[in-house]
Amino acid sequence: MENTFDNGKIAVGLRTARAAAGWNQQEFAERMGVAKSTVARIETLEMAARGDFIIKAIRLFRDAGVDMDLSDPHELPITVSKSGLSVAIDALGDQTKRRSDRKSGIASLLHDDND
Repeated sequence: MENTFDNGKIAVGLRTARAAAGWNQQEFAERMGVAKSTVARIETLEMAARGDFIIKAIRLFRDAGVDMDLSDPHELPITVSKSGLSVAIDALGDQTKRRSDRKSGIASLLHDDND
C-alpha cells in the first residue's frame, strides 16, 4: 500500500508541477527527452517513474521556478516563484497553444486593466 501511495504522490507531484510550470505533456516530455506516452503513463500510474527521471524533473521544475518537495511523507508542498508564475501565466495566454474552439475569452482574463 505504501508503494502505491508513494507512486501516486510522485504522479500527482509531477502533474501538478508540470501544470504550474505551464507545460503540457508534450512540452514536458521534450524537456525530459522521453516520449509523451512515458509522461502520460507515469501521470496515470500505468508505470512508476524511475529515480533518474524524478531527479531530472525536479531540476527542470526548479529552473522553471517551481519547487516540488517529495521529502515529506504526508504532504506534497509545491511552491511557484514569482518569476515562475509569470512564465506560466504567459504560457497560458499563448494563443498558438490553444485549440481553435478555445481561443476566445482568454485575453480578458489575463489582461486586467487594473495592473
